[in-house]
Amino acid sequence: MIPAPADSPDLLIIPKSPQALWVERLLWVFLFSFAFDYRASLAREGAGGSGIDQLLFLAICIASTMGIVALGWRYLTIRPGAWLITFWGLFIVFMIGNAVLQGVQPGRSIRVALPFVFCLFAMVNSHIAGCVGIRPSRIVTPVLVVACINVVWRIVHGFLFKEVSLETVRLEVMSPANNWIIAWISCAIMLRGRWSWSLPIACAVVFGGVFITITRSLIFPMVAGGITSVFCFFLCVRWGILPISSFLRRLAPVAAVGGLALLAIIIAAVTMPAMIERWNERLFHNASTVNLSKDISYLTRVAEADAMIKILKSDPVHFINGRGIGASYYWDRAYLPEINLVIPLGDDNFDDIWFAGHSIWTYSIFSGGVIGFLCYLTLLVGVGTFSLKAAWANASDPGPDQWLAFLPFIATCCIVSESLTSNPFQERLLGILFGMMAGLPQAFMVRASWLHTTSRP
Repeated sequence: MIPAPADSPDLLIIPKSPQALWVERLLWVFLFSFAFDYRASLAREGAGGSGIDQLLFLAICIASTMGIVALGWRYLTIRPGAWLITFWGLFIVFMIGNAVLQGVQPGRSIRVALPFVFCLFAMVNSHIAGCVGIRPSRIVTPVLVVACINVVWRIVHGFLFKEVSLETVRLEVMSPANNWIIAWISCAIMLRGRWSWSLPIACAVVFGGVFITITRSLIFPMVAGGITSVFCFFLCVRWGILPISSFLRRLAPVAAVGGLALLAIIIAAVTMPAMIERWNERLFHNASTVNLSKDISYLTRVAEADAMIKILKSDPVHFINGRGIGASYYWDRAYLPEINLVIPLGDDNFDDIWFAGHSIWTYSIFSGGVIGFLCYLTLLVGVGTFSLKAAWANASDPGPDQWLAFLPFIATCCIVSESLTSNPFQERLLGILFGMMAGLPQAFMVRASWLHTTSRP
């Protein structure tokens, strides 16, 4: 799928456990379990059902995780990754228990909690993979392959099975993997030691998807990825890993991508004028053409957030523990007349919505109160800090995979950049991708432990 040249061998030889070969194979199976996941139809989402194919994905995901745990359960207590795994496991127990005690329908709470469970599975699998001696690059490679496949698959699935067209396509084909690929691209441009064919392929996949889906929100992770990768570059300069003289050279791919994007826009303007018109309307004229007081995306988010706050205010004690994951909420009816000018509401019931909302932070407060909010914040800050500490621990004698030590930090910042306008954690695949990033720094901590206790050849 991605014809990248092999990285240079690491001169620091870390002995592999006997289980490493099978752990790596099962890691590929685990990641591919939801490579062909998709957004279900509204009718099926409303009924809370799942298709046979998605039940098969779930079975493969659970079976591969059980296999990895059976091979490497002894490594689950190795710190510091063990602390993060334990914390997130306790958070899931709290959220499910809180929902049960508050009478939330079990089917709803389990369905909304699945991305968190998959995130825990991925943490465990990535942690074990790092502990048995698998190189970080070999852990990240299947993540990149699966992310690219899912972006392409979502688009193909939308056109083949959802009867969307270039004039109407939007949310139906958006992949949660776009955010992570943007983080990987930013990291590869600014921090990788050598050029690889995987970079232009990843750029083509993500920017092609952005263009087709008219996705403004991905501008935020693009900016966040650029800023944080530059920050990490200067950390590398400070630690003596990269020379400052390479800064401008590393910006050359950015200029190349910008030139190719401009060429693509010109070609699209000639061949697909309807798509260019949709971008023009989405960026500049969405509100004025229908006489809205605010942008439609903003209105829907505020309608949701105001309703959640009103529900919590009706019994203020729930600001502590929320209403439970999967609990019902609604859109504030004060905003519905304006929203109806752009989104025909039809007969949809906006009094009984239970999916994971449009913002990480509003839904964390609604479902888990202050406790839930702090747990989300702790996870994101913890993963970013774990990433930077792992990078620093190897800075004295970095290996060829050193650039990947910063990837979890950059990926976390990209998710946070979208957190006010979207909730990526409502997607199963996003839970897997982020969980892999949460467990990845453990591989670098293992390398650092060998680095400081053995002599280099």
